[in-house]
Amino acid sequence: MSQNQSFAGRPDISHWDFPEDAPFVATYLNLVGELESRFQAIVEGKFSPPEFDRLVVKVCAAFDAQPWGLFRIFLDGRDYIPSVATSSFNIALVLSLVATAHQWDQEKKTQLVRSALLHDVGMLFLPEAVTAKEGRLTESERTILESHPSLSHEKLRRWGEPYESTLVALQHHEEWNGKGYPSGLKQDAIDPVARLVSVAVNFVARATQRRYRNSLVGYEAMKLLIKDQGTRFDPQAVKDFIRPLGLNPPGSIILLSDGSIARVMDQSLENLLRPRVRILIDSFGNAYRDDRGALVELVNSPKIYIARPVNFQDLLEAREH
Repeated sequence: MSQNQSFAGRPDISHWDFPEDAPFVATYLNLVGELESRFQAIVEGKFSPPEFDRLVVKVCAAFDAQPWGLFRIFLDGRDYIPSVATSSFNIALVLSLVATAHQWDQEKKTQLVRSALLHDVGMLFLPEAVTAKEGRLTESERTILESHPSLSHEKLRRWGEPYESTLVALQHHEEWNGKGYPSGLKQDAIDPVARLVSVAVNFVARATQRRYRNSLVGYEAMKLLIKDQGTRFDPQAVKDFIRPLGLNPPGSIILLSDGSIARVMDQSLENLLRPRVRILIDSFGNAYRDDRGALVELVNSPKIYIARPVNFQDLLEAREH
């Protein structure tokens, strides 16, 4: 799929408006657009570290000011256009949330965001016939695709990027069991930050790979990460990644124990099982569109808990029938 080709379909809940998220859409699209421009300059051989510095500062400020709102835009996906810039931005966003939850200092967090934004620049120089191909790659095509970490590493090294960023670029597809690429590194031979970035890369890919998303996408991506810990991923890195996001990350649709349907708005680091939610359909069957449902702090509602995630589209079809 080409970088500028949009998905033909809309997400499952595109007809259910969320006005509260509207300001975040503008921020999200503007920042991804700026990153696209910087990446185009890279392709043209015009990479400017000072200009990229300014973009990183702007991105980090948005992540600090609007973290969960931007995350919901990413997970919802109705404004998603597949590109290297979009995926890199989403990876940087989720890693910023993780770093904030684990109280990384600002300098270290900024470096993580910068590394995430630049980790895949090698993809910009690969043939579109390979990067946009749908279906199984040939052996030679796979070899070309798997060259992008080395290419990213070389570009970042040449630009004088910090050593930590070059390692992330080189190692973000290495796997805990030694079956990754480009070098087949194993366990502690992989840089710790690269191990965390690897988890984020996989989560974002799994959450955005479908033409038609459903409201289970975040939960399913988290479940697969847990399944792959100890094989593909460092178990501690998986735990560190899931902790601030929860099994039902912001944007997820959930069934509550009182029979109501709600959307997760943001997480409570005090108790990940009890996030802040907005009611979409109450326990009496009343539907509240346009963010008119009650906002419920589950940490303050001990008698109500999350029963399970739900596919919102299936729920709406069941109601109609």
